[in-house]
Amino acid sequence: MSFFQRMSFPRIVILVCGLGSLVFGVLVYQRTTRLAEVHAELGKVKDVVREIQTDAYRLADLQRSASAEKFKGQDEPETYIRQVAADGNINMGQVQITSSTKSPARGIEDRVYKITPAEKTQRFTLGQIGNFLYKLEADSRRVRVTYFKLQPFEKVTPGQVGKDAWNFEAELTTRSKDEKSPGT
Repeated sequence: MSFFQRMSFPRIVILVCGLGSLVFGVLVYQRTTRLAEVHAELGKVKDVVREIQTDAYRLADLQRSASAEKFKGQDEPETYIRQVAADGNINMGQVQITSSTKSPARGIEDRVYKITPAEKTQRFTLGQIGNFLYKLEADSRRVRVTYFKLQPFEKVTPGQVGKDAWNFEAELTTRSKDEKSPGT
C-alpha cells in the first residue's frame, strides 16, 4: 500500500505508458507475425495460378480432342469400324467383325476386333486398304491396328506382277480399365 500512497500524477502517467507500450509491443509482434504468414501465402499464389492456368489449357486441349474424336465410347466400336469402311473415300463396303476380350495385365481389358471382308469374293486395292487402316487410327485416339495380314487376291507365281487386287485381315484393339477388377 505504501507504493500507491507515494504515487503522484506523473508517476501514474509513467506507469500507464509503460504498461501500454508493453501491451502494444505484444500486439505489434502478433500482427507482424501474421503479416509474414500472409506474405508467404501470397508468394504461393503465383505458383497456384500458373498451375490452374496450365490445367485449364490441358483441359481445353483434351475437350477439343474429345469432341473431334468420332469414336466416343467403348460401346460402339463395331459401328465406328463399319462407318469408316463405308466412307466415300474408302468405299470398302461390308466387313465382317468378330470381337474378343483379352486381359494383358491386372486391371486392364483389351477388346480385339478382327476385321475381314464380308465375302470371300471381295477384293480391294492397296489404296483402299491403306486408307481404311489409316482412318481407323486417325479418327480415334482409342484404337490401334495391332495385326495386319495382306494376301494377293489371285495366285501369283514368283517373278510375276499381279493385279492390284488384295484380300486382308486386320485386328483393331481398344484398351480400357477393367471395371470388374478389384482395386482399380
